[in-house]
Amino acid sequence: MTTKRWLGSAYSVNDLWTVSLSGTVISQTYTMMINSKSVTYTAGGSDTVTIILSALAAAWNASTIVEFTEATATALPAGGPYTSMTITGDTAGNPLTISVSTGGGATFSIAHTTSATGPNDFTNGQNWSGGSAPANSDTLVFDNGSANCLFNINSSLTGITMLVNPGYSGKIGLPQINVNGQTSYNEYRTTNLTLAGGTVTINCPTLQQCNLAFGSNTSTVRVLSTGARLNTYIPVVLITGGNGSSELDVSKGDVGIAFYQGQTANFPTIKTGYIASVQTDAVVTCGAGSTLGTIVKNGGVMTVSANSTTITQDIGGGTLTLTDSVTVTTLNVYAGTVAMNTSGTVGTVNLYGSATLTLDGDPRGKTITNPINVYSPSVSVTDTAKTVNSGIMSLAMNGVPSCNFFHGGNSSIVIT
Repeated sequence: MTTKRWLGSAYSVNDLWTVSLSGTVISQTYTMMINSKSVTYTAGGSDTVTIILSALAAAWNASTIVEFTEATATALPAGGPYTSMTITGDTAGNPLTISVSTGGGATFSIAHTTSATGPNDFTNGQNWSGGSAPANSDTLVFDNGSANCLFNINSSLTGITMLVNPGYSGKIGLPQINVNGQTSYNEYRTTNLTLAGGTVTINCPTLQQCNLAFGSNTSTVRVLSTGARLNTYIPVVLITGGNGSSELDVSKGDVGIAFYQGQTANFPTIKTGYIASVQTDAVVTCGAGSTLGTIVKNGGVMTVSANSTTITQDIGGGTLTLTDSVTVTTLNVYAGTVAMNTSGTVGTVNLYGSATLTLDGDPRGKTITNPINVYSPSVSVTDTAKTVNSGIMSLAMNGVPSCNFFHGGNSSIVIT
């Protein structure tokens, strides 16, 4: 139970793999794979180990598949006859995952002779103060330098407290798309720093990429500041995992949970606030794979693409957008704008103060089960395309004489 600071100072070592071939090698197809992509060689009836290894090395080095261009194959010993082949990562510290196979009776195998490591390796003790890798219940601090934490990040550590503080300008985790020069591929290495739950506080105005995964464990994440996005469309902090006791609090920063299709996150409690700008400090995106419960939003921008029990947009206002086929049991709006761009159902809507509810962003039909409760004459409701309840809008005025209501031509309005 110690405090370890990320230094990113380990010496870089190239990845090294050794391929062996023996036995009856003729008339077989040999395959080498990275990231489900392959190079192959089919041996003829008179091919020898030397010929096959030479051909495989040549096929590897001639490949234009990006993953294969990140390493170099060499048949050994130099000058032949060849008895093995090495595959060496071109960039020190950059790990590879390689496999080989054949359908015949030859023995065709690969061994990971030397594992890549370097200043971006989470498990290398030389990257941490004290000279040892993180252990259960440690406090991990990122507060200095620009060394990225990218590799061997799939841990099962428990009881971790993680602090990302001012002074750190590196990246934590890998992007989903690996851009290598002018080409790219779907990343096959672990992209999220994985912890078995824990507590994470992010207060780093220069942070531009932080990917976190918690499994199905209790997680508390507090975001006080982040930097700007590296990619216009991708939040700075990406989170997956969590469970029914997890909580996300965002005062200032850019956060996405279950952001990518197919990802899941379970954060039934989400709260947002603001530090300087009530309108823009907090930006939160809840993807379709999110499991949500109660959201209390006070300012900022939020997009919700998953069902929720109660969403309250408080007096700080801001903008809330409901998308896809989202359903919400109770929606409370005290200020700001809520765009109901969903084909789902909202059970009860309560509008206070200067709240604005717009239903024009999505032309699909949608349902508001109960009459919309209006508690202020400054409330605005817009449904010019008459998408709600097959064109019949119901308002409960609750002692309010009027409000700003736009329902298109030939309106069908029920006021109670």
